[in-house]
Amino acid sequence: MRGRKSGSVSWGLIVALIAAQPAWAASSTQGALGVQHKPKAQESVQAVYRQQNALFKAGQLILQPGVSYAYSDSNALTLNGFLALGAIFLGQINVSKVQSNIETLSLQSSYAPTDDLELSLTVPYLARQSTYESVGVNSSSLQASQQDVANKGQIGDVSAALYYQLSGTQGGAAAIWNLTAKAPTGRSPYGIAVVTQPQNNNLSYPESLPTGNGVWSVSTGLSFIKPVSPAILFGSVSYTYNIPNSFGNISSTTTPQPGEVAGGNAFSFGGGTAFALNRRVSLTLSMNETFITETSIKPQGGPWQAVVGSNGNAAVLNLGMSYADSRRVTVVTNLAIGLTKDAPNVNLSVTVPTTF
Repeated sequence: MRGRKSGSVSWGLIVALIAAQPAWAASSTQGALGVQHKPKAQESVQAVYRQQNALFKAGQLILQPGVSYAYSDSNALTLNGFLALGAIFLGQINVSKVQSNIETLSLQSSYAPTDDLELSLTVPYLARQSTYESVGVNSSSLQASQQDVANKGQIGDVSAALYYQLSGTQGGAAAIWNLTAKAPTGRSPYGIAVVTQPQNNNLSYPESLPTGNGVWSVSTGLSFIKPVSPAILFGSVSYTYNIPNSFGNISSTTTPQPGEVAGGNAFSFGGGTAFALNRRVSLTLSMNETFITETSIKPQGGPWQAVVGSNGNAAVLNLGMSYADSRRVTVVTNLAIGLTKDAPNVNLSVTVPTTF
């Protein structure tokens, strides 16, 4: 009787240990009798792989509507004068500030023709509002002015992407190659006139706001994902090339100036980790950084020249959470906090991937 009782406890312990294994610990585990067991991935883990474009299933269609809000501001101080007695500034001081708000509605559709390949198309719709402020000071007067510029909403740059799994297994460590092409369907930033407010010649602002880059661009890169119980690690690198394009007007004045534009190319990298808190909820923490080279323009009949100040370094910290309502519907929220002056101060987004 004692021997039977001891054997019963041992089998119960083995079964408990097998059941307690993390869903992503391995694609298969071996039980005490040598039987192969393949655990079913949690919805929260699937949501993490879905966000990293590392979950493909032949014949699967995913529609992903989303909304985002981005806010940024910048300040500039312009001095036109000289210092007297080493400490007193004589001349004009112009303090300017720009506050920008961008609301974006987007719809992304993805389809996987095979278990290793996925194709996607993204269409964004943007509404932008910017406030330009200026305070000009000289020896006899103080002028403070403000000008609001907005558009009611226009289509942005439409993009198409391809994701191909180079190695690894579904739900395990994997490497994915991606290729993205973006079309200049949005309002180009070139040819928008910059005007001066009649009440204060210290304040200049654009007549309208762009919703796109104005040029075709091609991006390619690699992303990696690896489960390391109890976390999931991921990272990516990519490079974006902007194809030079000709425009009937590249001037910011009221006088048209035909020319060519070569947008600054970009190199991006990033990485992070995710934790599945339970079967439905997961948290992510990541950081991304993008280096952008200078944009060059070539007026008709003139040489190429770099646009001063058009290069940048945008680094953001991402805090995300996903809730898998089911295996078909997931709600993903992300808060991006700008770490450098070229990044938006804050960007809050909500997307709802739905599988059919």
